[in-house]
Amino acid sequence: MDIFTSVFLMGLLGSVHCLGMCGGMVGMLSAGLDPQIRANPKKVALFHLNYNLGRILSYMLMGAIFGLIGTLLAQTLQMNEFDKVLRIFSGVLMVMVGLYIGNWSSSIQILERLGAKLWAKLQPLTQRFLPIRNLRSAFFTGLLWGGIPCGLVYGALSFSVLSGSMLEGGLIMLAFGLGTLPSLLLMASLSIQLGFFIQKPGVRRLSGLLIIVLGIMALWMPIKFMIFDSMRMNHSHSVISISKFTNFDYLV
Repeated sequence: MDIFTSVFLMGLLGSVHCLGMCGGMVGMLSAGLDPQIRANPKKVALFHLNYNLGRILSYMLMGAIFGLIGTLLAQTLQMNEFDKVLRIFSGVLMVMVGLYIGNWSSSIQILERLGAKLWAKLQPLTQRFLPIRNLRSAFFTGLLWGGIPCGLVYGALSFSVLSGSMLEGGLIMLAFGLGTLPSLLLMASLSIQLGFFIQKPGVRRLSGLLIIVLGIMALWMPIKFMIFDSMRMNHSHSVISISKFTNFDYLV
């Protein structure tokens, strides 16, 4: 499974977490619209599309920045070892996200608390666009919305670092954002029904379990290479030892 498919599925399966975190904000934005707009489902859908376009663009910008960081790190560190460590880190983050969504562990909240410091600086800027009166305000609100501290986003960003490319880092976050899009668009029209559905323990556990499986798959690749490298080194040492033992000069 390639990295784009993995982050898309992470966004899709992690939507239960997105709705839990952003559901209140979606409801607030809907309630703040002009009554004439709220009376027109097509106009409401257009506003929510703009929120999400802004949000996904913010993910792409962050992905490009983290891709650039990956490029700089790769130039200063041993690329082979750096790649393995980062792949393991990405897999561990994905497993932590799955454990959190399944309500088995809240360890990912440590990262979310770190991200909350950035959100504390961005949040006051959203007041400039509230209440939402036009599509432009909706778009820029969504752009700032992408800064909400979220372990799921941080897990996807770790893959952007791994890409070692600004372009690929941005595209990875585009794939992730598209994965989260269906549920958040549905939230606009089915907020109550969807809210009840995602809170069901079985739904959260199944989504969390599937993300954990994706994390284990991401972990297996670098671990497999480390095992093979270790076996290859042991084999090389064995060949050298046998060669020395059979060297006639050595025996004499």
